[in-house]
Amino acid sequence: MKLSIIDTNYSDRRFVGLSASWLRWALERRGIAVVEPIDADVWLMTASSPQGAPSVRYAIRRWNGKGKAIVLGGGGGYAPAVFDGSVTACCVGEGKHFIDVLATEGLAEAMRLPEAWVPGESRPVVPSQDFPWDCPPIMHPDGRIRVIESRGCRHKCLFCQTGWERHYIPPPDLQQVIDRCHALSRSGLPIDLVTNDAGHTSVINHVEGAKSISVRCDALDKIDINRLPRMVRIGVEGVSERLRAAVKKPISTDGLIRHTEALCAAGKSVKWFFICGLPLERPTDYEELDALAKAVRGFPKGVVQAVFHAYIPQPATPLCVFPLVDEYWGPFDEWRRRFFDGPIHSNRLQIIAPARYITRLKNSELSMACTEAELRRGWWTADNRNWRVKYLASPDRLRAVAMKYQQALL
Repeated sequence: MKLSIIDTNYSDRRFVGLSASWLRWALERRGIAVVEPIDADVWLMTASSPQGAPSVRYAIRRWNGKGKAIVLGGGGGYAPAVFDGSVTACCVGEGKHFIDVLATEGLAEAMRLPEAWVPGESRPVVPSQDFPWDCPPIMHPDGRIRVIESRGCRHKCLFCQTGWERHYIPPPDLQQVIDRCHALSRSGLPIDLVTNDAGHTSVINHVEGAKSISVRCDALDKIDINRLPRMVRIGVEGVSERLRAAVKKPISTDGLIRHTEALCAAGKSVKWFFICGLPLERPTDYEELDALAKAVRGFPKGVVQAVFHAYIPQPATPLCVFPLVDEYWGPFDEWRRRFFDGPIHSNRLQIIAPARYITRLKNSELSMACTEAELRRGWWTADNRNWRVKYLASPDRLRAVAMKYQQALL
């Protein structure tokens, strides 16, 4: 069996992402040579999300995948249904066990594993959580080395695929992660942590030279902000306090202002990330952004970038069951115009607008592996194709949580 690795996240094969880099390391340590696509029997393809499905199809055409067995992995494998018709199978979750079986027993046996999604089958698929903690730090195409601090997320924000697709797993040997950070820092190599929960462990206190870090707002009370990298990213999510509380990320406006001003005073650049178009969002929710803009205007120093993303339903999450409606652009654009034309404007706040409706719709169809009509209908009574994957919550549980969200906002 001859294997080839194709990272569909990059059209230029000089660039190789984290999943594909790990694959090459995992195969080479077993003495398995990686060959060019034309010479391979099996293509191991990686995609970071289901929105990469068009890139997967393009790569198959580009490298002439006719007659090849194609196995897809990476982050996109957690929502595998969109790849049906393109691939032979998907590895859902971590790839360590799948590659072990593929290398020793062959593709047929690997496709029988609990984590193997095979198009046309109806059996449940159980994501693998067996992460290869023995993997060394990996160089990202941006030139910075990634050190894995944890997998998954402890916090189940109702919109977030990561928190609902798998369990949170801290490193089995925390000191080993710390030692790796120290060794890389002493060598002068630039590093960044890979984690959805910076501050939960002590690793952040041992990172020198990181470019940026994502931190929960409530964790900033427990972290020495002077040790944080130059760029600090905060997922604020809802544009109002009521929405943030409903999605289980209850960040107060006052608390966000206080933490952000302290970060700016410490010489940090701050990025806020908001989601526009959450289910049951109201035009009046955007009025609360005025207080944030006004506060930033009064900061003695620093710049804050507010990045707005359009809400995209994800199949493991409770909020995906709501019908998709296009109502966010008008309220956002009205607030943006009020910001630029009114007394709350300042150069200390930069704004990046969310995607428009047509782009949001296209990405939502890929994430949910469905048609526009199905998105507009929602999943209160119908099952999504991806729900053959055994996420942390069953379809009925997702609907029950979505109902509580609805009751909290109506």
